Amino acid sequence: MKKFIVYIPLLFILLSACNWTSRSDKWLDSDTDLKSLVQSYDLWYVDFDRTEGTGNIDFMSKAFTMSFTPDFEVYANNNIVGLGITGNGYGIGIGIYSTDEYNGILRIVDDLSGAYNFEVTQTGYNEISLYNRVENVRYYLVGYMMYQFDFDKLFYDNITYYLQEYEAWRKYNDDLLDNTQPFVHENFLTFFVQGNTNVFLSSESLPSTPIAQIYWDYTGTYSVSNTIRNQDKQLYLYYDVNNSQEVFLMTIIDDAHIRLQNLDTDNIYYFEGINFIQYKPNAKRVKSGAVQNNTYLKL
Repeated sequence: MKKFIVYIPLLFILLSACNWTSRSDKWLDSDTDLKSLVQSYDLWYVDFDRTEGTGNIDFMSKAFTMSFTPDFEVYANNNIVGLGITGNGYGIGIGIYSTDEYNGILRIVDDLSGAYNFEVTQTGYNEISLYNRVENVRYYLVGYMMYQFDFDKLFYDNITYYLQEYEAWRKYNDDLLDNTQPFVHENFLTFFVQGNTNVFLSSESLPSTPIAQIYWDYTGTYSVSNTIRNQDKQLYLYYDVNNSQEVFLMTIIDDAHIRLQNLDTDNIYYFEGINFIQYKPNAKRVKSGAVQNNTYLKL
């Protein structure tokens, strides 16, 4: 008897053929093997905010989507930059996988992290959970076909991580109405995660300064919130110095350029990303702690 559990109302038990690129959205029947189950969708969105348990597995916490090919390769979208384009939407190859049909175990061998075994449970219409007993952590994955997945929504829902995908952001232009604002002199920004906190650094080094020689004058934490326009976000910089704060309307120009408009002075600053980090070795997604609409069905 297979160990993985499938919750299926009798009304929806339908036989269907599965392949890599064209699966109709029907319930998997109870006789479906584990290999067909994980291959049944082009993309599995990793719903990280629903993660349960005390542990963490690096390649799972980095992945926004995962894919399991018929030739037993694992692909993942680990970056927001290039989302929907890299690897024709599948992302980059991160390792290989195998299935233990009798015990319902999915074994993933990540190129960097090594091998992990997951107990697979189908928990919904197009949803599975992967539980690793050693790390005591359970991840929830939601399946989509490529043509129905909304990459734009995923991009704008994760601007916090987009900012972390360059070694630094360099100011290349500005439009100033108030020259007295301290931020006028700050030419570099960098964003990263420290523990479970989103951190930024800011520098007054000249724009021509090589990244390795930048002196970071200011430190603090940051957050990003939504506005009524999906392309615009509010960026909050909370400086450690004097507990000061800067608030910007941030517009995403493209994958490597942003526009920051200070909401107090209307000064506008343009920044470009320098040195894209394709696979962040020390990256870690942080749970939002808030209820979100993590549905990426393209309407």
